[in-house]
Amino acid sequence: MVDSTEVVRQRFTTPRDTFDSKLIEAESELYAGLSRTADMLWRRFAGNRGSTGLESQFGARLMPDLRVSSPSAVASASLRIIAAGIVIAALYFASSVITTLVLSIFVAFVLDPGVRGLERMGVPRWLGSLLLVLLGLSAIYLMVYGLSSSALSLAADLPNVEDRLGRIVSRIEAPFSAIGARIWPPGPTDHSVQTVRLEQPSPWGQFLWRGIGSVYVFTVTVAFIPFLVFFMLTSKNHIWAATLNLFPLERRQKAEDVIEGIGAMVRQYVLGNVLVAAIAALLTTPVFLAVGLPYAMFLGPVSAILNLIPYIGVVLAMLPPLIVGLLAFDTIGPFVAVVATVAVVHLLAANLLTPKFVGRRVNLNALSVTLALMFWGALWGGMGLVLAIPITASFKAVCDNVRSLRPLGAWLGEG
Repeated sequence: MVDSTEVVRQRFTTPRDTFDSKLIEAESELYAGLSRTADMLWRRFAGNRGSTGLESQFGARLMPDLRVSSPSAVASASLRIIAAGIVIAALYFASSVITTLVLSIFVAFVLDPGVRGLERMGVPRWLGSLLLVLLGLSAIYLMVYGLSSSALSLAADLPNVEDRLGRIVSRIEAPFSAIGARIWPPGPTDHSVQTVRLEQPSPWGQFLWRGIGSVYVFTVTVAFIPFLVFFMLTSKNHIWAATLNLFPLERRQKAEDVIEGIGAMVRQYVLGNVLVAAIAALLTTPVFLAVGLPYAMFLGPVSAILNLIPYIGVVLAMLPPLIVGLLAFDTIGPFVAVVATVAVVHLLAANLLTPKFVGRRVNLNALSVTLALMFWGALWGGMGLVLAIPITASFKAVCDNVRSLRPLGAWLGEG
């Protein structure tokens, strides 16, 4: 090992370049010596204490990483943490712009095969893109128009639903309030003090509109999506070539495969889920009509769409019909029928329809799906729940094709 006093003594007798090289050499040997010392201490300690439960479970001795990190490695880790914080902040504060862009990209992925089919038939690409965008807008308009009357009637009856629900909650809370009053008797009330009630906005409304903003921002966002989709479809060849040029020449083929895989996954996910939701609505709505549930023509499709959310969808799908049922049902029979129908449709969709029509392209495990729903839901509210699965699956597709990120991709997948 180089003597540090010798290096200091030679500082005034050697050129600057020579001194710097010797100083770097001394620093490297110092880190190497510390690593060897830590390794030796661990081996002695491990030999004296025997194997732990984890070691006996895995059948091998687990050695912790006791290497001393260099200042450059610590700085690099700090920069990565700061960069991640900046990205998350941008996703939160620019949520309306980013969600608009992501939705437009996903819709363009779905419509692109149709545009290519029209192009093979001799239709210009810009005209085929325009026709498919107009066709999609017409389908959405007809769906909204068909459900609007039931939705408006339900909105007018919401105060009655809230009043009925409030009375039920008050009945449940009454025994607990009486017990609390006996344990903690209330103090004297001063009637001369005026009571002021602050009307708080609905937390459900805040959650659903998070990531979208106000009604004005939502309207502008929805108006921008068709234009963005049209421009993406029309300029697809130029955008495709420009995107591949961002990568080195030897990685362009891999990048093209990843992007095509993401596009195929998004198409299969969106179209498959639309078909699954349509079948679930056809199975659920007649039962709601048979038991006399109000606004069954609206609640059936809503329950079917909520049923698509993995793992928690069955609970969310039960809530709207059960809450509205408080207006019409006085016996427990219709509630049991609603719960049983939603549960059976969910099991059918999860075990038969979704594997058949959506397939295994998503390939995310239960834990990663749950964490994705929590993360994107916290960032973007209701829109985050809609986009969580395809965004996370796209990220996994990137991880699977980048060597340094493959462990993360394996962690997100089903194995």
